[in-house]
Amino acid sequence: MIELIVVMTMLATIVAVAAPTLSRFFKGRVLENEARRMLALTRYARSEAISRSVLMELWIEPASGTYGLDPQAGYEFDDRKPVEFILADGLLFEVDDESLDAQGEAKILFWPDGSIDGESVEYVRILEDEESVIEIAQADYGLGYLIQSGELGS
Repeated sequence: MIELIVVMTMLATIVAVAAPTLSRFFKGRVLENEARRMLALTRYARSEAISRSVLMELWIEPASGTYGLDPQAGYEFDDRKPVEFILADGLLFEVDDESLDAQGEAKILFWPDGSIDGESVEYVRILEDEESVIEIAQADYGLGYLIQSGELGS
């Protein structure tokens, strides 16, 4: 019986020491997964623009934490399901204020040849807290976006 109590005490101590580290690990995974989902949506948007020969619009609403994909007005088609996502709890979008339109949305436009419109957002940051930031920025060659980790202000 004493051995059982000693083993249980040791396990409780190990779990108490490891819990904060595991908490940070799982918290960081949410941010990474959201960034990957956003990046996948940019690639899907580019692919849809090319395959359907339409201008595709990836929109981001920083205030509500939602983002999605639609063909630009006049290019609707019946066989496509709406694509819309909501950021996970505790995450926020950050975009340059100059990139926001009158409705408070930032847009990324993909032309039918797969190129990104010059008026599109150059970067989108997904923030978890003051130190956990992932930036999704236009690639140098102008045909897609890349994930970049970093600190605010970098």
